[in-house]
Amino acid sequence: MKTDTRKKLVQKIYEKTNNPEGLISFGKDPYLRHIKKVFKGYFEKENELKEILEESLSDKINYKNLDQLLKIILKASIYELKYCQKIPFKVVIDQYLDVTALFFSNDQKRLVNGVLDRVATKLN
Repeated sequence: MKTDTRKKLVQKIYEKTNNPEGLISFGKDPYLRHIKKVFKGYFEKENELKEILEESLSDKINYKNLDQLLKIILKASIYELKYCQKIPFKVVIDQYLDVTALFFSNDQKRLVNGVLDRVATKLN
């Protein structure tokens, strides 16, 4: 998979989160099957993903204060780390860091890196 594919995934989750009744069109993508799997799994496992995220944040960071898009990036990546184990965790982390960099500054990128590193260590 490529960063663009994960960017599309994050955008579609964001779209669905902000318009739950809206129809989501995924368009064409060589990794469409994976996008749909993670998209569906994200919403099915959202409470579990939130718990894992909250446990992986430092004491200084409150989940409620995180930007909505940042939460989506983190939870989608946590889903992939936990449920898409055929993809090496380093690839997942690197590509979600690239997605984070498209929308946020280095501070948020470091936060994502730290959280995903903790999650990957805990899962492996």
